[in-house]
Amino acid sequence: MPDKVKIAQINHVTTMVKDTARAMEFYNNLLGIKQIQSQVDNPAITWLQLDNGVMVHLIETAEAPAKPGNIHHAFQVDNLEETQEILENNGFEILRGGIRYDGQAYFFIEDPDGNSVEFCTTSGYAPAPPRP
Repeated sequence: MPDKVKIAQINHVTTMVKDTARAMEFYNNLLGIKQIQSQVDNPAITWLQLDNGVMVHLIETAEAPAKPGNIHHAFQVDNLEETQEILENNGFEILRGGIRYDGQAYFFIEDPDGNSVEFCTTSGYAPAPPRP
């Protein structure tokens, strides 16, 4: 019997939103994540899915965001500069960004409900230099 769980991939992430229609403007219309049929009997949960199968579940609640600035999800993109320009042109402020030790570039914004969302390039997975 194996002594470790073998994770195949991320199945889904959840995001708390106050207004599903407003959230759909961002996640569906701007980011292009497609809505799929819900697999649960709960009208407060909207199911979205990326082309690679990873899902985003929007959960409508008056308490959104659950833990602002503490929990986030990251979307890998092919062109980070173009993504930043599109988001800024749609009124989103880049809160912070940079380049990680492995060469991965990234930046963070807040979605319309104040949830932290990261956009990044492919991870370099190169050996990291010693931290200062």
